[in-house]
Order: sequence, then C-alpha cells, then structure tokens
Amino acid sequence: FALAQISIGSEAGTSLLGNATAMVAGRRSSRVLVALVSSMAMSTALIGHEAFVPPGNGLQSPPSSDKVWGLRGRHRLDEHSVMARAAAGVQMPTGTVDVSMVRAPYETYYALVEKGAANSQKPVMKIFHQSFVAGCYVGFAGLLSLSISGNIGDMALSSPGLQKMIFAALFPVNLLLILNSGGQLFTGNAAVVPMAVIEGKATMSDLYKNWIVSLLGNIAGCVAFAFAAKYAGLLGGGAQKLATHMALTKTSLPFGQAFVRAIMCNWMVCMAVFLSEAARDLGGKMVGIWFPISAFVAMSMEHSVANMFLLPAGMLAGAPVTVSQMIVKNWIPAILGNAFAGVVCVAMSYSYAFGALGKRL
Repeated sequence: FALAQISIGSEAGTSLLGNATAMVAGRRSSRVLVALVSSMAMSTALIGHEAFVPPGNGLQSPPSSDKVWGLRGRHRLDEHSVMARAAAGVQMPTGTVDVSMVRAPYETYYALVEKGAANSQKPVMKIFHQSFVAGCYVGFAGLLSLSISGNIGDMALSSPGLQKMIFAALFPVNLLLILNSGGQLFTGNAAVVPMAVIEGKATMSDLYKNWIVSLLGNIAGCVAFAFAAKYAGLLGGGAQKLATHMALTKTSLPFGQAFVRAIMCNWMVCMAVFLSEAARDLGGKMVGIWFPISAFVAMSMEHSVANMFLLPAGMLAGAPVTVSQMIVKNWIPAILGNAFAGVVCVAMSYSYAFGALGKRL
C-alpha cells in the first residue's frame, strides 16, 4: 500500500514507507531485506512518475491523427533547464508536453522540415563554419577507420569482409558528432533543405545558397584535415596502404556505377538523419546513426563528403591520382547521386507520405 501511494506522489505513502522500513529494521531483519524494501519503493516511485523519460520538444500531433506514439504526459522542467532555454531564446512549451522517447514518423518529418529551413536561412559564414567543422569530423572518422582497419595485418587478406566491417563500425562517429553539435553536411542538407522548400518554409535561392556553401565548407574541412593528418605523420603504415588502395579503387569506377552507388549511399545517410531526429535521447540517436552509416560503408557505396577526405588522404599517401581524376571520376558523380537520393528518395518520398506532396497528388 505504501509503495502504491508513493508511486502517485502521496505524502502518506512516504510516511508509510518510513514506518514499514522502521518496523522491518526493529524486528532485527537482515540488512538485505531492509535495503530490498527501500529500493523497491524508490524504483516504484520513479516508475510511477509521469515524466521519467527525456522530454521532447512539445510537437503536437496533426489534427487528423488520433494515435498515441510512446508515453505522453506533463513534464515540469527544472530551474536550470528553464534558464538555459530562456537564454537561448527557446519558446517554453505550455500544456501537455510530449515526453515520448521516439517521435512518430510524421513528427520526425516536420521536425526535419524545420531543421532544413533553419539550415538554409543561416548567414553564409555560419553555414560555411558549420560545414567546415563537419568536414573535419568526417576526417576524424575517416582517419580513425584507416588507422585501425588498415593495420589488422594478414587478416585483411584472409578476411577482407572483416576489414570492411571494422572500417564500417568506426566510421559512424562522424555523423554522431555532426548531428549533435549543429554541423552541416551537404549529404544531409540534400534532404532536409528540399523538405523545407516543398513545405513552403524555404525558397529555391535558400537551397542553392545552402548546397553551394555547405559543399565548399565540407571540401575545405576534409582537405584541411587530410593535410593535417599527413603533416602529423598519421598517414603511414597500414593506413597509408589502405588510403592509397581506396583512392585508386574509387577513381576507377565507371560514371554510372559511381552515380548509382551514391544514390544508394545517401538514401542510407538521410535515413540515419531521419532516425537520429526521431530519437530524443543520445543512446537512441547513436543506434539510429550507427546502423545505416555502417551499412553503406560496408557495402562500398559512394559518399561524396567522405570521399572529400579519403581521396586527398590517398593522394597524399602516394596514390597516383590527379586532382582532375578525383573530381571528374568520383566527386561529380557522387555529388549528383547523393543529391538525387536526398531530393527524390527521401524528401519527396516523405513529403508524399506526410506532407504537401501527398495533398497535391
């Protein structure tokens, strides 16, 4: 009875718990029993609290939907959260706030629409800065993957799939850093900015500005990091061999193959962005990012921004590849394929499912 009272916040329940614990202790029961009674009460109180999961952003379900997605209830922000949100200019939610750990798909779509609008309407220098930093994070992940998977010795020859999987398992760290620090990748913007345009939250001039500036920022960040890695002596040994091999392989693909691989690649990348936006806690974001990103890497698909680090790194490591070969044979088909996937496979697809395209067609 005391546990039930505590679970709904009753002061009487707390008092009863104290009496029950004292009674158990007074009868010389074991310390284990006293600890068990106390821990059961605390656990029940936590579970019974309405908002024990991380809060969302207060997005409300569209009027046409009567489905409940996850746990919903009233969540009271602590004083520090209130002050932090006020300082950042974030509007405080009122009424019932969604505290589910995962957004519904239509909620995720509209959250990405807002993200695309915000990304596209930032000043040029802010877009460039966020894109440059994102390019550096791609470089960190690429160097990590080269350093570990390139130095597994004879296992790379006897089990090439193992080397691929090691590379793929490590590479997703870049998107985790980027999406949770406000960075901008061209590949993600290829989906979220068109979503904003389709829904009337951004213009085509916003899209062109964002795509061009984020591409330039990504290139600058990736190339700068490749030179930094070379200068620091980190492109040696197995990493050097693997970087050289990857540069030669990626610039040897026919245009059509590189284009189609890039479409499949960015479909997975944009779904990683989608799943990360759906999750409201860091653990959920990690899972949502890891599986799609490791999948495209393990399947040897073409990610334009990743190649903006890997190919210069391979050239600096000694690969006989020219700048024109890198751009024409890889970067151009990869950029075009990534853009196609973002616009058609993700932005238009989910707008038809949940947004304006579904209402027009």
